[in-house]
Amino acid sequence: MKHVFITSLQQPIDAWIKAFPQMETSAQLPPLSVNEKMVVWVHVMIESPMQWQRVVRSIITNKPNAKVVVISNNPEQAEAMQALSLGAVGYLHAYAHHKVLKGAANVIAQGGVWLGRELLKHLITVTTQPMHQSESQREALLEALTKREREVALEAAKGLSNKEIARQLTISERTVKAHLTAVFGALNVKDRLHLALVLQGQALDDHFFSTHQPQKKTSIKLTLNS
Repeated sequence: MKHVFITSLQQPIDAWIKAFPQMETSAQLPPLSVNEKMVVWVHVMIESPMQWQRVVRSIITNKPNAKVVVISNNPEQAEAMQALSLGAVGYLHAYAHHKVLKGAANVIAQGGVWLGRELLKHLITVTTQPMHQSESQREALLEALTKREREVALEAAKGLSNKEIARQLTISERTVKAHLTAVFGALNVKDRLHLALVLQGQALDDHFFSTHQPQKKTSIKLTLNS
């Protein structure tokens, strides 16, 4: 997949090049084919403080097959929420390690959303309060899971990472991943945030989830980039 970085930097950051050797950089959004599939990484530290927002809006409006990731020199929760509200499918540090960038790109290519741990926990908190799901409804959902899958699902819905769940339940991270895959399939959810919403009986935000659904059914991870 093509990767384009919109930035005012004279030279791209080394991690960008290591992650995507064929990447392109531009001070402004270059002409793009409407049907061209790519990831556009919008650097917040560009000339005008508001420019990155205009760039994101333009891409979302005019390039439906392009996925937008906002990268910031000084990541902040409010800025991340704004990026997501504009339609971005990822938010992370502009100087993240090249392996983190590649990991984010892989998740996004599959239709997922890439967020940091604290932001994920914040989203779960603000989108699941107050709880509307009755205890009986919640139990009915959890009946579709095995005992261990249920335990993993409940911990994941709190915003815990795979490593934290593994430590909490005294199992391996690999086992946690396997159980989460089974949970997502059994409950027909896309990721941790979707899981939390379903268990709390909240309606989904159609713009946040439906706009970025993949063309075929797949298990999608809302990944922690910490």
